[in-house]
Amino acid sequence: PAADEEATAATNDSSGAETVSDGESPAPPPDSDTSPPPSSSFDREAVLSELRSLRVAELRTRLSALGIRWATMIDKDDLVRALADAMEEGANFSPSGALRPGEVADITDGELSLEVGGGASTPLLLDVYATWCGPCQMMAPQLKEAARELGSTVRVAKIDSDKYQTWASKLNVGGLPTVIVFDGGGKELQRVEGALMKDGLIELARSHI
Repeated sequence: PAADEEATAATNDSSGAETVSDGESPAPPPDSDTSPPPSSSFDREAVLSELRSLRVAELRTRLSALGIRWATMIDKDDLVRALADAMEEGANFSPSGALRPGEVADITDGELSLEVGGGASTPLLLDVYATWCGPCQMMAPQLKEAARELGSTVRVAKIDSDKYQTWASKLNVGGLPTVIVFDGGGKELQRVEGALMKDGLIELARSHI
């Protein structure tokens, strides 16, 4: 019926944020493309050995990709240690290895399964969005600014609800965007339906740190 279509459109296009009751920890969907979780321990010696086998140019390229300045690093071993430090920080920060402090990662269903699978030391702020959703696109730059300010205190990610419909269904997502906060063990703490500005996103995330 036309009335139902109008109600659905209003839900999807509304930019007003609505807080929804807390949820339970989601289990990975049965058809999720998961890979084995990474080891909880970071083998620094093995990483150092591997990095020392690389050329200086390769080390500099990898550091640049991580946004790390290497101009003042004179010795090759300085480059190796800096890259190893960054890799260790990333391994400790994100169970899937896809998330980095201060950035928004557009993740896959398999990566989300790992991120909510437990073992993280920080909360996860997840934006469930769609490419056709106007409020979702409006919130995207706000989410980037919020992630930059939250830094290493919160993992920030987004997932495409059309591309990964099983997860959207598992999370009972209705209106878009839906922002969900999980604790380090993967339990859902709070969700908000509708677009949020930077300050609202930061307040939501920090209330669960």
